[in-house]
Amino acid sequence: MILKPRLFYKNFRLVRYLCSGILMLALVHVSTSITSKEEVSPHLPVSCVELDSFLEKFDQLAGELFAESKSPGAAIAIVKNGRIIYGRGLGVKRVGSNDSIDIHTAFRIASVSKTFAGVLTGKLVGQGVLRWDDPVQRYYPQFDLKNQQYASKMQVKHILSQSTGLIQHAYTNYIEEGWDLNSMISALKEVDLMGEPGRLFSYQNVAFGVIEPILKAATGRDYNELVQSEIFEPLRMKDASIDYASMVANDNIAYPIFPRRGGWTTGKISPTYYNVPSAGGINASISDMANYMIALSGHRPEVFSKQMLEEVFAPEIDTNIRWKYFSRWEDYKKSYYGMGWRIVENNESTIAYHGGYVNGYRSQLAINKDEDLGICVLTNSPTSFSSKLVPEFLKLYDQYKERIHMEEMSQITIKALERKPLM
Repeated sequence: MILKPRLFYKNFRLVRYLCSGILMLALVHVSTSITSKEEVSPHLPVSCVELDSFLEKFDQLAGELFAESKSPGAAIAIVKNGRIIYGRGLGVKRVGSNDSIDIHTAFRIASVSKTFAGVLTGKLVGQGVLRWDDPVQRYYPQFDLKNQQYASKMQVKHILSQSTGLIQHAYTNYIEEGWDLNSMISALKEVDLMGEPGRLFSYQNVAFGVIEPILKAATGRDYNELVQSEIFEPLRMKDASIDYASMVANDNIAYPIFPRRGGWTTGKISPTYYNVPSAGGINASISDMANYMIALSGHRPEVFSKQMLEEVFAPEIDTNIRWKYFSRWEDYKKSYYGMGWRIVENNESTIAYHGGYVNGYRSQLAINKDEDLGICVLTNSPTSFSSKLVPEFLKLYDQYKERIHMEEMSQITIKALERKPLM
């Protein structure tokens, strides 16, 4: 049977409206609205039947893994095509309470904070304030290493891509002991080096913090102020902060929860890592992270330009070995480090990813630019929930993506037909 043009158009419109209704009912059931329509830049409309099915399967999977991990609390958000399609809080903010986690509950996001340093620097590079290959000593003349020649060769991109040549986790223990950042950076001149900058991957926290005095010298503004004005405010990350005082003063936070004698106990928020905020000092809700992911997916070009995102997500250094972070990624092929991001080849896609742990909090963030898709998982306990859920999410989506593509294409066709007058 061949449909006449008007009948074809009419039937597609009917299917679209039915699908939209099904999707909205499903999301009311499985998620909570995170943001108003004004807070996102729409691209394509989200799909209907297949995406609805995917979200239902994911919601079931998330519930099962949450129960299996015995996690006390978590929050999850998924974005696609510039829209938030899933947002949910799970569990409680502290042991022994009925105070449920919601979409505005703040968590510490730990090393996912490094991704903010990458995009912030990328914005400033785009504004002509500094360049990726600028020498560190241009902005921070006192920067020194055991090998002074290597110190003079150190560039901005080496700091953010974890390719400084320093031994792994140099002086991370000083962060735990509460040293101030300048003192820790000064102590780096006593550390042995594995090679010259730009040659080897070596994960750092103290050395990563060198980006803070660099950006202050380049702009005349403190790092925390830059993050607030250049990222939090334009992306309407209303629950986010980047210091200890703001976190403890917040009346909607998930407290760190630790295992104890077969159960759980509520701990205290530690000032640890707020002394290197670029490496691990950001606090945010899942609502905040959803808005951040939309911008990372290219839907807020006035905040994060396309060129900047391409530069930040470009592989800069080979991480050489399969790190423990990816042991559960069945389709993992290879990983690199970009500018504050791990860049992962997974199945047929390239994923911009970072995870983190601090003070009992775990966080996971993954952006699949090819699929215009992102997920963030925040927890307030050191369980395996987030590290299991993210790869399972990616695997589940791969099972649905061809059907979701077909739905997206049908919607593009509908929009084209709506714009073209029928004869």
